[in-house]
Amino acid sequence: MKERQELWCHKCENYVQFDIDVSLNGNHEIICPKCGHVHCRVVKDGIITDDRWDSRNGMTFLTSGATYSTASTYTLYASNGSSASTDASYFTYQSWMTANSNRAS
Repeated sequence: MKERQELWCHKCENYVQFDIDVSLNGNHEIICPKCGHVHCRVVKDGIITDDRWDSRNGMTFLTSGATYSTASTYTLYASNGSSASTDASYFTYQSWMTANSNRAS
């Protein structure tokens, strides 16, 4: 199952939004579409863990649908809502992110 996620690229200082298939356990590479920096993540049992790995070690999965922005999409979304700090706002944002990852590719 693909999910829409976001991370901070410390190399070019932009937010990177990407689709990641969390049904694929193992190493995943997210390539920043702005600067090409490779971000390494590990998925285990449908969850992106805190583990990192080196891209030279074994089989990897590449993510798709990467975009970038100067502001976090969560920050942009929350600033347009009246109750940005509520759990409901976060849930709505996560639903929006996931819905956008289901687009045809």
